[in-house]
Amino acid sequence: MKIKLPRFLVRKRVKDESAKLGAIDSPVDVEPAKPIVSPEKLRLSIVRGDAKLLETYPLYEPWAYAYITEDLSAGTISYVVYEIGLTPQEESVYKSIVDYIMWELEPPKTHVEDINSYISSFAKRAIRFFQLKLGRTPGLSWSKIGYYIERNVIGYGLIDPLMKDPNIEDISCNGPGIPVYVWHRKYEYLPTSVVFKTSSELDEFVIKLAHLAGKHISVAYPVLDAILPGGHRVAATFQKEVSTKGSTFTIRKFREDPITIVDLISYGTISPEMAAYLWLAMDYKMTTLILGVTGSGKTSTLNALANLLRPTYKIVTIEDTPELRLPQENWVQLTSRPTYLVSGVSEIKLYDLVKVSLRYRPDVIIVGEVRGEEAYVLFQAIATGHSGLTTLHAEDIDAAVKRLTSPPMNIPTSYIPLVNIALVIKRVTKIDESGRPRPVRRITSIWEIKDYEKYCELATWEPIRDGFKVNLRESIVVEKIAKMRGVDVENVIEDIIKRKYILDYLVVTGKRSYERIATYVSNYYYKPSEVLKEIGFKER
Repeated sequence: MKIKLPRFLVRKRVKDESAKLGAIDSPVDVEPAKPIVSPEKLRLSIVRGDAKLLETYPLYEPWAYAYITEDLSAGTISYVVYEIGLTPQEESVYKSIVDYIMWELEPPKTHVEDINSYISSFAKRAIRFFQLKLGRTPGLSWSKIGYYIERNVIGYGLIDPLMKDPNIEDISCNGPGIPVYVWHRKYEYLPTSVVFKTSSELDEFVIKLAHLAGKHISVAYPVLDAILPGGHRVAATFQKEVSTKGSTFTIRKFREDPITIVDLISYGTISPEMAAYLWLAMDYKMTTLILGVTGSGKTSTLNALANLLRPTYKIVTIEDTPELRLPQENWVQLTSRPTYLVSGVSEIKLYDLVKVSLRYRPDVIIVGEVRGEEAYVLFQAIATGHSGLTTLHAEDIDAAVKRLTSPPMNIPTSYIPLVNIALVIKRVTKIDESGRPRPVRRITSIWEIKDYEKYCELATWEPIRDGFKVNLRESIVVEKIAKMRGVDVENVIEDIIKRKYILDYLVVTGKRSYERIATYVSNYYYKPSEVLKEIGFKER
């Protein structure tokens, strides 16, 4: 079903119904309804033949569900979106409400921060108006109609159920007639039952994405790289100008509730001891480089470590897309501004932002990812006493240094020791309880950099036991912090043990949000004895 993006194309028509509608300000009372087809019956239909149901969960109860199925003959896994359909009567009412919204919605008279909320409020009043207009209508589910209006008018249409799934990180369409693919945290890339059947349908949807992002895409400007409402990042191409199969798009979903260091410990991505060591390193502004390939979890790890910085530090973050979420108030978030003009006029690169960030007198400069000339400026800033955190596409420390010292970054080899710590996060395969291989993320190595081509591997992941080996007593960073404190190495290791106990406590008690973690981090800096008493830590 093709639904156009609501736009303010026509002026409001004066009708008697308008006055009635304007008098209804309360949101529509939506009663939950039972699915027309029960999940049990749906399971039976999916599991018949060679198919097997692996997992099911609701996306928007009671109207949308996710079913993960396996084709036993081919061994392939698919993501099936099941939605309760509209009856012919509901379809007619739905179309009437959508037409009403399209004709009657007018631009807000004052500035509105959230245009989606403005449209949503009007849509709810429109539904309420039709409820009053039609009166008692047995067999008509207003809740279901409301779901489809939210899905198609306010939401993302065909892919709206996928956008609601917290297990999905990426949604991509490679052309018309091809299943939409998703990156699922448990199963990696999966084809879905969602398909844009025609080129015009997909073209319309890509234009809708551009409008939602406040950008433009057309035959003249066939490439889109923008931010959708909610912070989701979208990259798209239009028709066959640059993509041979037709329009394409990829949406990288933004988490309102970001992954934290407690989550990384709970997932087994990192050990509590390694996390405590990195917490201490953040405390003393040790410059850290996070390595990995696309989709390995570099940005999530960067965000988790940045949350461990002292609340008194002045932090400047520099990104292409604003993905980092920090609890610190003394934080400046800068983002680049691309341009598609040939001359490059009005473009603001990461390089420009790294230069201007030094004017903010930061304690820590965080760059989402270095891949060009901005790396040189960042290393210059680190050389003058600032701390740095950044990510880099590389498989290991050797590959990372080769990239840094080669064009276009061109970092002098004498600057490499300015980085104190480098770690790599990878997607690896683990056999789960059912004997099925499952993708997981692990920080497989942590290195300390002594000099160019002289690296000390502090921690490693052992795949056989899915555990970590850490040797803090050979740590260059621990020794450096001990000298800064004027204490011996054992004293610093004791501090790491205390931090490990705090992190263990947060994992066990389920206090995983970045706000809760920030509270304990801050309290440990200002009143450590109270925090240690709360978690039951006893001094040796």
